[in-house]
Amino acid sequence: MLSRLAMMLLESGMVTQEDIDRIVGEYGPGEIEMADQLVSTGIVPEDLITEFLSEIYSVKPVYLNETDIGEALREELDEDIARKYLVIPFKSEPMYFHVAMGSPGDLYAIDEVKFAVGKEVVVYASAPSAVRRAQNDLYGKQDALVSVKDQLEEYQEELDDLEVVQSLEVGEDQEEDEYEDDFEDEYSELSAGPIVGFVNSIIGKAVRGEVSDIHVEPYEKYLRIRYRRDGKCFVVRKLPKKVQPQILSRLKIMAGMNIAEKRKTQDGRIKAVIDGRSIDFRVSAVPTVNGEKIVLRILDRGSLEFDLRELGFPEGALKVFMQGVNAPYGIVLVTGPTGSGKTTTLYSALSSLNTENRNIHTAEEPVEYNIEGLTQTQIDFSMGYDFASALRAILRQDPNIIMVGEIRDLETASIAIKAALTGHLVFSTIHTNDAPSTVNRLVDIGIKPFLVASAVRTIMAQRLVRKICKKCRRPRQYSDQELLAAGIDPAELAGYTTYEGAGCASCGGSGYRGRIGLYEVLAIDKNIKQAIIEKATASRIRVMGVRNGMRTLRMDAVDKMKNGVTTLEEVTRVTAEDDLDIKRALEALKGETAGRKSGEGHSA
Repeated sequence: MLSRLAMMLLESGMVTQEDIDRIVGEYGPGEIEMADQLVSTGIVPEDLITEFLSEIYSVKPVYLNETDIGEALREELDEDIARKYLVIPFKSEPMYFHVAMGSPGDLYAIDEVKFAVGKEVVVYASAPSAVRRAQNDLYGKQDALVSVKDQLEEYQEELDDLEVVQSLEVGEDQEEDEYEDDFEDEYSELSAGPIVGFVNSIIGKAVRGEVSDIHVEPYEKYLRIRYRRDGKCFVVRKLPKKVQPQILSRLKIMAGMNIAEKRKTQDGRIKAVIDGRSIDFRVSAVPTVNGEKIVLRILDRGSLEFDLRELGFPEGALKVFMQGVNAPYGIVLVTGPTGSGKTTTLYSALSSLNTENRNIHTAEEPVEYNIEGLTQTQIDFSMGYDFASALRAILRQDPNIIMVGEIRDLETASIAIKAALTGHLVFSTIHTNDAPSTVNRLVDIGIKPFLVASAVRTIMAQRLVRKICKKCRRPRQYSDQELLAAGIDPAELAGYTTYEGAGCASCGGSGYRGRIGLYEVLAIDKNIKQAIIEKATASRIRVMGVRNGMRTLRMDAVDKMKNGVTTLEEVTRVTAEDDLDIKRALEALKGETAGRKSGEGHSA
């Protein structure tokens, strides 16, 4: 008879009957065995197993990779009992003892724990694999060599799921087999096969789980693997320190790095086919006190959205931005921190201009996506080929449109300004907090104000905010005190229903799934041009922009909260409160609008 977990997963469509039959045939019908195999093979994420167990047994879920477990708890619950009943304590109170269980319906186990600690036991659900990892963290590893070897061998089948089709060259005179001899690991009996399968599994699961980055991080006593999804990092594995050299070496081989070099930073690239999709990975290795940390940025060409309307642009902001994109010449700048979606926006803008009668050149560091129809060049600082050098070379290639990855210095900015003033349309990025501050940044690095005013057409600041999960969205009424503390007038939300995510299997309990852009678009009109020439402050330019119809990042975020897209917590996490000058400008605009309407009414 199938377990309740298996039946619920079948009903949800998360697994197929073939998956269930295979696991039952090899490991039996037990619920714990089913959960372990579904997680280890990547069919169902660990957090979703936790969520399903929570629903089955009507207890709250706990996500142990996000939970701090104090060392003192090992003194309250004996290790033998914890391991025997698949229990891990995570909170102790005078009257209550909070535990996560991989089998929360085991009433006998609950009674045993209650007897052992002498308190009422509060049970939470967690995936069995998560409980075991937490037990190893609290009580210490148990038969580390055997458990790790078994764990790695579980991933051997993943070899068929991820095919590495291309990487940078390992080295002119060094073959991959030679690198295999360099593994500095006492676990010599661990073959390359399980390591390869394990690494492939980590990569494959990340791609399937819509992860943006994989962090492989060495610490004094273990190797930690984290994913970043929707802008937040979370732990997926902690491995014994002694498998670190093999895993790091395997990643470096795949990325075409020199595994013998461990004292310098290295960059590489992996191209793989996963589930029939071509995926690129940008790989960075940085030496730390505990060994090299490797980060893989996942570049999924198939998930890149080239339609600007699908990126979350408000209609007004999109119209203003597209006026700059479709201009015959000038500079269009996009500003924001790393990971705010600037590259996606620029590629989308270029794609809208990508026709056979235009010559479009880019200078990027690095080239993240190869776009057919664009001539893309890779910056190489080690060879003296920087952004300024690339721009000078591109200008000799008869371009109509130029995209330079980033304006970092006076030389690059000067060449970009010159290109814009000689009939080219130039796109680039720059690091500032908002759109108006970009003007001052260009002046600060040495560009004359009149040149900035003449060349720059549009500046856009952007951020990414997490979206509420559609499957568990529920109304959430914020108090006036909460809104005022966030700098939001409660009257602004009058008549709107705001929401939050309750947390479900679809979003892994976070209440959020996916991200959407926030946009602040400043058009440089004749009045703002004059203000720039007069060396106006960013605050003055910002007020002028708002009076012209610009919506700040905070305004766009609040609008998305009104529309049920995101939460107050995300609004305050990602955007800063608008200053008093902006609020006064908005009040003045409201007064002028009301006055015009009143005048129209009297004239009628």
